[in-house]
Amino acid sequence: MFKHTFYYKTDILQPLETIWPFFQTNENLAAITGFPKIKVLGDKEVFKGSAVHLQLNFFIVKLNWKGEITETADRKYFIDEGLKIPFPFKSWRHVHAFKRLEGNGTRMIDRVEYTSFLPPFIVNLMLKGMFADRKRQLKKMFGSF
Repeated sequence: MFKHTFYYKTDILQPLETIWPFFQTNENLAAITGFPKIKVLGDKEVFKGSAVHLQLNFFIVKLNWKGEITETADRKYFIDEGLKIPFPFKSWRHVHAFKRLEGNGTRMIDRVEYTSFLPPFIVNLMLKGMFADRKRQLKKMFGSF
């Protein structure tokens, strides 16, 4: 079993007042995730206690992801934690943090603390690819630095 923390930063050329509401719906998260394709089966809105139930479509196999939003702080961060998550993960805690930048921008910092059956260098490659794709989608939607 491997334990690790993964970080990813995305600067978005929009004010926090625009970005925060965008990330308060799970459907927008699904919209910016190209692979795997995500279908939202749980709560649509992000609030403390909301169910994060997703179907992950990897073309040849569909996997279910069940989690919960365990903590929120308005315009600062929210945390989702995995309850029933697919291989290779044993545990998952994802902090979505937001910071106002000078010049009307927003910095989004993703911190994923996980335990996995695979070594971190493999898992981190998968996570980096997913978050880089999200960054590209956000750049198309909002612009970036």
